[in-house]
Amino acid sequence: MRRLLTVLLLGVAVTALPVPAAQAHNILVGSDPAKGATLSTAPTEVTLTFDQPVRVEFAKMALTDAAGTHYESGKVTADDKDVTIAVRALTAPGQYTIGYQILSNDGHPVTGGVTFTYAPGGTASATPTAPATPAPPADSPAPVPASAAQAPPTGGSWVWGLLIGMAALLALATYVLHRHDRRLRGTTA
Repeated sequence: MRRLLTVLLLGVAVTALPVPAAQAHNILVGSDPAKGATLSTAPTEVTLTFDQPVRVEFAKMALTDAAGTHYESGKVTADDKDVTIAVRALTAPGQYTIGYQILSNDGHPVTGGVTFTYAPGGTASATPTAPATPAPPADSPAPVPASAAQAPPTGGSWVWGLLIGMAALLALATYVLHRHDRRLRGTTA
């Protein structure tokens, strides 16, 4: 009986341990050029800053104008939380979008865009207009539908399911050990 009680107490202690919080999606916290900025000088590179480190092998960036023309040049680089790509000279004043797709540390893709206006010599409006949808690079994966990208988080209900499953397995193991112990003693349950 002591063995059964010990197994039950250990099982309850294991399932009652706090579960560490799951890592959240990476969040864009800044950009250069800044969102909604009006630039009189064209940038030679664009940088996005996230709240968590980004792995370069899972990062994609593109700089496009309203017509969908691409201006990125070279490969994406990552330095901890900063993701950068060089860009070629912008050809005309107007609104440009830095489109990105990264893989969060929790394994979920994060996509988005940052718009800015290029106004050499003050020829473009300083008021930001509606953002253009960037055309994805030729080697990028299919875009995530807006409904999937904006789905609310699950709230960790899977953790409760896992805990209940573990408790059920623990109860089954306890039952089997108890039956085995009784058989060794020569009695039946």
